[in-house]
Amino acid sequence: MKILFVSNSTTHDYNKTPIIGRPSAWNFLPYYLKKQDADVEVLGVGKYELYKTYFMYLKFKPDLIITTWIPACFVPIFLKKIGLIKCPIIHRWEDYYEEMMTNYPRLLTGFMERFSAKNADYIITVLKTNEEKAKKMNKQVFLLPFGLIAGLGKTKINLDKLKTKRSNLKVIYSGTQEEWKRVDKIINAAKKVDCDLFLIGDTNPKLKALAEGYKNIHFMGYLPSNELLSILKQGDILVNTANHDMCMKFIDYIAAGKVILAYDGRSNNFLKNRENAYLTKDFTEGLKELIKNKELRKKLGNNVKKIKLYTHEEVADIHLKLYKKILAGDKNLKEFEKSYFHIQYLDD
Repeated sequence: MKILFVSNSTTHDYNKTPIIGRPSAWNFLPYYLKKQDADVEVLGVGKYELYKTYFMYLKFKPDLIITTWIPACFVPIFLKKIGLIKCPIIHRWEDYYEEMMTNYPRLLTGFMERFSAKNADYIITVLKTNEEKAKKMNKQVFLLPFGLIAGLGKTKINLDKLKTKRSNLKVIYSGTQEEWKRVDKIINAAKKVDCDLFLIGDTNPKLKALAEGYKNIHFMGYLPSNELLSILKQGDILVNTANHDMCMKFIDYIAAGKVILAYDGRSNNFLKNRENAYLTKDFTEGLKELIKNKELRKKLGNNVKKIKLYTHEEVADIHLKLYKKILAGDKNLKEFEKSYFHIQYLDD
């Protein structure tokens, strides 16, 4: 099976290593497909080579094209729309492009996002939100899981030594700090609450200015991904301020087995408020209640550990089964959907 991957990543030999700079679920998948099945050949087309997409298609002669992100996904899907590409295209719709790609004209990103979803042969996604959108377009869509991203390496960082008060709980936000992720909400909350907030990820100068004068707010910068899980496990409360469905951040937080404080929105698609997470639109009140209520923290921490996570190898096996069924012309793909789960609670 020859698979051409088209994405916004840089072009990369997926047969050698899963990592392109900073690892993501997209970067890991092609490597593990090859690892799980020696007959799989993979080739990547990155954002700087999109103009070569058609020529690489002709040369590589893939059985299947898998796309993600824009404008990368738009290119092969448009080429298929006008009849130049003949093989099946699976679009991996793994984020809210129009909403989050704020550096580009919103009308353009929205058009490319909808065009790609409507004209791909199949859609795979980890997002319940996008699954529902695809179904409204009458598309054949599969809600697939992510594999665990955070590495298992040790870290020399000791958050307890950085705390401003011994009694303070450690609150961690991990991830990028774009405006649409609302990181300012947790910074403003930490100004009003006795806690130490640790922000992991490239520092946004505007947010650092917002936190100026507050010694309990720590900008840690980018940290190696293989140390992330060790750092998250040191936290008491792990925060996601964005209006996210399932995402890599949540996977890492669940793996850490600590209390999750998240925005009360799309996270309801897989988290249960006050059962395995605390969901709120008011992060100040959320922090106050969690800090005050030790029993609630214990309950949420115990229950989040009941969410089963997949390994990358398991995720690759699920993808391979789907690809093989598509290439074999299997018309009964509904049965395939019963062979795996997106989210599972271990006591179900």
